[in-house]
Amino acid sequence: MITAILQFFGRILLWIYNFCGNYALALIIFTLLTKLVLFPLSYRGKKSMMQMNSLNGEMQRLQKQYGKDQARYQQEMQKLYEEEHINPMGGCLWSLLPFPILMGLYYVIRKPMLYMLCLTEDQISAVKEALVAAQSGILDGVNQAYEEVRMMSVISQDSSLYQVAANALGDGADKLQTINFNMFGIDLGSIPTWKFWTWDSVNWGNIGLFLIPLVVIVVQYAYSFYSMKSNQIKNGDEKKEEAAAAGNQSTKTMMMVMPLMYLWFGYIMPAGMCVYMIFSSIFQMLQELIFSKFLNKKFAEEEEERKKRLAEKREQEKVKKAEIAARRAAEQEELAKKGKKAVKQAQKKRQDSGAGQIGVRRYARGRAYEADRYPTTAYRDPQDVLDEEALERALAKRGKKQAAEEITSPETPVETVSEADNQNEE
Repeated sequence: MITAILQFFGRILLWIYNFCGNYALALIIFTLLTKLVLFPLSYRGKKSMMQMNSLNGEMQRLQKQYGKDQARYQQEMQKLYEEEHINPMGGCLWSLLPFPILMGLYYVIRKPMLYMLCLTEDQISAVKEALVAAQSGILDGVNQAYEEVRMMSVISQDSSLYQVAANALGDGADKLQTINFNMFGIDLGSIPTWKFWTWDSVNWGNIGLFLIPLVVIVVQYAYSFYSMKSNQIKNGDEKKEEAAAAGNQSTKTMMMVMPLMYLWFGYIMPAGMCVYMIFSSIFQMLQELIFSKFLNKKFAEEEEERKKRLAEKREQEKVKKAEIAARRAAEQEELAKKGKKAVKQAQKKRQDSGAGQIGVRRYARGRAYEADRYPTTAYRDPQDVLDEEALERALAKRGKKQAAEEITSPETPVETVSEADNQNEE
């Protein structure tokens, strides 16, 4: 399945090469065609990325409000995405689209005989044996992964070796054709090396191979920088633009990492891959220019609508909070009233039930308790001297029961009662 897909790409590249007659130009046209095919998906990804950046201010507000409650924070974020109709993974998909094409083209360039000429493994092995027998050392020092590129390069430069390969193919010789990998004196089928001290000679071919990955990193950095700037929506709101720039840390990291990764690719892959990476970045910058011009105007209109929605939403939240506060105040007031009433009812219930206490200690009374069944005598110290004459006079004047209570009460000293009675007699 994978082989069939790669051979499909290889046939397209070979057809473009046969049309224009230049391998470098064929790679450039192939890159342009892939960008045109992926244009709608790239547009959707760019739109999603710009929408995500426009929400950085709102996302920071939610982070401050619900940062300690991650479950609630995720719930509010999902709600925000649904309200704004944003797919948070859309921008990631857009940024990952070039990689499958990059890897597919890498295999096509690395094995042109298998994927462009559509030869079988047995036919390729036969050509390899014939070329090694015809010219010993033809593949010395060549990585096994890039032997097909080397064989295609030598049979394109030497007609006698081309005839040797055609004879080895037999009936499949009609599939064989030459491909010129030369671009401005640089062999695009060769692998650049940064070890300049290992060069056999200092010539433009070796210097060009050394410089072409450096061109890749410069162009890729320029594209990353422009892409990060174009992802920010110019709506005149400085606070939101600053929030979007502050929340764009992942893009800044990618802006530094991606060029270094492409530089590494440039020194381990055939130079034809560098041509693809250079023009892929250039075409992507053109796409970014088109997208930003169109989407900035569209997002400016959507931003005005979003502001109105947010203002209405905040006003509704204020009204809702006021209603909740009023309801809670009414509930508290009702509870306070019920509390006072409940306390009175409890006191009355205790009185009705005959419950009593001594100090802070409660005690219960039985159902048969009668308060007046037994007379209650106040406590008096037995050592106190009782004025019997005063007691008799008090009993005679006020009655037996009342006089006894007053005289024996601890709050009323006997001497005081006696003096009061003497005054009454006088």
